[in-house]
Amino acid sequence: MDQQVQQAKRRSLVAWFAGNPVAANIVMAFLLVGGFLSTSDMITETFPTIDPRTITIATPYPGATPYDVEESITRRVEEAVIGIEGVKRVMSSASEGAGVVTVEMEDFADHSQVLNDVETEVDGIADFPPEDAEETSIVRTKRTASMMSLALYGQVDEAALHYWARRIESDLLQIPEVTLVDIAGGRKSEISIEVSEDTLRHYGLTLRDISQRVSEFSVDLPGGTLRTEAGDILIRVQDKRYTGEEFKNIAVRSPIDGAKLRLGDIANIRDAFEDTDIINHFNGLPALFIRITRSDTQDTLQIERAVKSYLSTLQLPAGMHLDIWRNSTDVLRDRISLMIRNGILGYVLVFLCLLLFLDLRLAFWTSLGIPISFMGGLLLVSTTGITMNMITLFALIIVIGIVVDDAIVVGESIYNEQHRNPNNPDAVLDGVFLVKAPVTIGVLTTIAAFAPLIFSTGTMAQIMIPVPVVVIGILAISLVEAFYILPAHLAGNKRWSRGVLATLRDRTHGALESFVDNRLIPAIQLCLDYRYVSVAIGAAFIIVTLGIFQGGIVRFIFFPQIDSDHITVNLKMPTGTPFETTYAYARRIFEAGNEMAREIDAEVAASDADEVGSIVEASSFTVGSQASDTTGPLASNAGSNATNLAQIRMELVPGNERVYSSSELERIWRRKAPPVPGAESLTFRSSLVRAGDDVNVELSHRDEDVLAQAATRLKLLMSGIEGVSEVEDSFEPGKREYVFDITAAGLAAGLTPADIGRQLRFAYYGAEVQRVQRGREEIKVMVRYPETERRTLNDLYNTRIRLADGSEMDLRTAAVIREQRGYSRIERVDGRRVVSVSADVEETQTTPDDVVTKIRNDMMPDLLVAYPGLSYTFEGVNRNQREDMASLIRNLMIAVMVMFVMLSSQLRSYIQPVIIITAIPFGFVGAVLGHLVMGFDISFVSVFGMIALSGVVINDSVVLVDYYNHVREERGLSVQEALVVAVARRFRPILLTTLTTSFGLLPMLLETSLQARFLIPMAISIAFGILYASLVILFLVPALILIAEDVRAILGRLAPAPTGASTAAPESVVAEKTATSDASATD
Repeated sequence: MDQQVQQAKRRSLVAWFAGNPVAANIVMAFLLVGGFLSTSDMITETFPTIDPRTITIATPYPGATPYDVEESITRRVEEAVIGIEGVKRVMSSASEGAGVVTVEMEDFADHSQVLNDVETEVDGIADFPPEDAEETSIVRTKRTASMMSLALYGQVDEAALHYWARRIESDLLQIPEVTLVDIAGGRKSEISIEVSEDTLRHYGLTLRDISQRVSEFSVDLPGGTLRTEAGDILIRVQDKRYTGEEFKNIAVRSPIDGAKLRLGDIANIRDAFEDTDIINHFNGLPALFIRITRSDTQDTLQIERAVKSYLSTLQLPAGMHLDIWRNSTDVLRDRISLMIRNGILGYVLVFLCLLLFLDLRLAFWTSLGIPISFMGGLLLVSTTGITMNMITLFALIIVIGIVVDDAIVVGESIYNEQHRNPNNPDAVLDGVFLVKAPVTIGVLTTIAAFAPLIFSTGTMAQIMIPVPVVVIGILAISLVEAFYILPAHLAGNKRWSRGVLATLRDRTHGALESFVDNRLIPAIQLCLDYRYVSVAIGAAFIIVTLGIFQGGIVRFIFFPQIDSDHITVNLKMPTGTPFETTYAYARRIFEAGNEMAREIDAEVAASDADEVGSIVEASSFTVGSQASDTTGPLASNAGSNATNLAQIRMELVPGNERVYSSSELERIWRRKAPPVPGAESLTFRSSLVRAGDDVNVELSHRDEDVLAQAATRLKLLMSGIEGVSEVEDSFEPGKREYVFDITAAGLAAGLTPADIGRQLRFAYYGAEVQRVQRGREEIKVMVRYPETERRTLNDLYNTRIRLADGSEMDLRTAAVIREQRGYSRIERVDGRRVVSVSADVEETQTTPDDVVTKIRNDMMPDLLVAYPGLSYTFEGVNRNQREDMASLIRNLMIAVMVMFVMLSSQLRSYIQPVIIITAIPFGFVGAVLGHLVMGFDISFVSVFGMIALSGVVINDSVVLVDYYNHVREERGLSVQEALVVAVARRFRPILLTTLTTSFGLLPMLLETSLQARFLIPMAISIAFGILYASLVILFLVPALILIAEDVRAILGRLAPAPTGASTAAPESVVAEKTATSDASATD
């Protein structure tokens, strides 16, 4: 039988590679070179591209109030799309001048089919969109965020800034690597034809007459084709006007005497910018921003290099400057540098650790498995479309600590066999096959732990998809390296260690054997003798750890704040606030930020004379506009313009060049900021990744007044929670509205409400005659009153309404004017009127989960009683987290079942896999205690470290239990004796995997840069977890096995044996034979 097993080993693929080092070297070179080339060709981006799985239905309705938009647009669209198969949720927002309906799709719906169904339903709405509204756009939502902005600024006029911005935009689009560029921060160009009411009366004209004349004269019309004998001739009228000067020559009236009345004679024609208020400064000077965005197939670093190359050749006029602003590639390069630096240090530490216990030859080839596995894994990953981004780099850091474990176990087994039988030519094969099955199962169970992340749903699952793909790819290659490449390099008994290295190795080996004989074995025997006490102590540690967690000593924050190089302040005044008022308050906040920067600079200079320069590299100051405050993978280029909005941004020096984190600077700035009476919101943001508000409660009720009262009360209650700030709701009062109702006199004069509304719209909003394309810019041509005639209430009261016979009627005679105030935005979800109450949470004082729990348990029950019919849900980030965690837990349960099947198949037992899986929570104890010792909160990053830790625990446990089964079968020892022998034999590989894992992550644990604080919790989970897990594997796993044997023995004594039945062999001997001892061991 043994001979057959040995022959099977010699015919295996492992033996072929072990005896053919050329083939092993070729495979190794292929993995290294192929992986390097593939990695070089991988697209780089800062964060993975996210599919929001939504459809946006947007309808601009210039000049319309939110109520008008709701009644004529959003509610009609809602009713049309609710109920479509594959639609999960329908949200609408009606605001001044636009209505947007967002359709959220189910995770596994056919998105193209849903889009087609939505388009069909919206197209089927009768008389839609309204007459004065623009065309509706229906698109699959795609998040686009600029990877880099260029700030063009200087003490020059607005026209010069726009000219150079458009010129730079055009130049950038000529670069092959750049395809998406736009200009932000300024007013759009517009041709405004302004005619006063007195002039119109003098010539007997109306604004409608002017707009009609302009549209008739500024045209390009094809006239068809004239087919002649000489060939076809195209016929067309080509008289489109593109500049203000060209519009001046339009003939408004041609009297019989031949004298023409031209548009330029009666109108002030401005070819300038649209009539909005906006100020945009960069470093104190007027500015525009040129945003560069990458497409899904473009490389971030290549674009950056191309742009910087162009900027090095650009020459601007005197007084104008161009700086790079908000460059997201800086973060990516910092992460790459961090990973390379820590990877190299970790590799060196792993090698030195192996060198202490093993021969130089074994240490070298075992540690070389790290780059081989990395390059080979990335070669596989490159075929999946995964890009090189921050999450991919995060996955590489995770796997540093676990990739070499299988190679260590295999290499140590080979080394031991060669040491025991130096003349055995098959020592390499014996060493490999002794651990091949348990190592394979151990790696496969680790893969199974990460695999559910591939099938998880939700936004976080899309962001984190590189993690399981990268980890699985690298672990799969690590098996190839451990079984087919490593044995080829360890064949033969040649040793490389000489002199000091050999002496150091022998002393370490002797000390280890002495420790095992004199310390470990007695401790194991004591643990097994008092096995119930040992397990009770382990369980007590779990209970204490749960108490530490539940008591808030170690907190859970799903997504902690990540230090960034920017601080953003958003100010929102009540809708309708004059531009000058918003500017005054924003300026005070900006000065508070400058004061904060000066104080920090003075403090740093006083403590470090060598430190010079400011903590702030650049700043922007905007009033009249506000960009989206979402950052990271959910960032967007979206923004809004209004006189009540302001935004201030400060770019800080890189994190490794300052002693204060961005969150600390944010808190100082917030304390120094002056109070803003009546502000709707004042928010400070400084995290690299922001997906939305920390807490978002969505209230719903049929009665708007009740809903407003409930929202106000909830805001007051939430403001009283310690650590909660910036509480606001979406129930914002809108602008004052004047509503006109036609009078009996107006009706008698033949007027209709439509006549009055149309004339008022012409007068105060204007008539959009046409749009002309000038370069890459689409320009509106507007006809309206001069600004001086539409700025005061007297202008409105003095308006004259034209009648059908050409006579006029005073507006206040034709209509009754009443004043009301609505809301600036009306939101609905699935047809229900909703209002959102949101807040930010100061993580140094509490956590979002604690705040949500307090709101749910202490506040909402009273509100539901006080306002019958009120309903609520936690939305935004809270809802996404709930869905992400539910999906992850569901898939992890499946993973545990898969692990159990794998372990049962290998160990041929139902009990031992349960014992091994039970050991996983004990490993988590070490992770939690590590966070306590290091002073970090547990986050989703820590969870990924715990998943990796579970793989290490299972790997080492399987190797130990498999060898225990092997010893019982081969030597016929008792359970307790076999457990002691197994622990003594497997102590060295367990110790090596523990040390190499911990040392591999040690540089990350000791990293002091602010950028690394986001990744340190993952390293804590693995490094501290494996230290505690090693004790669990060495002591508790054997104790649990012995307890299981005790239970089996008790059950055996209680169950009467069948008459005449022969005594069955113990399951631990027969039923738990290992695959490594199977004579049919194959590849």
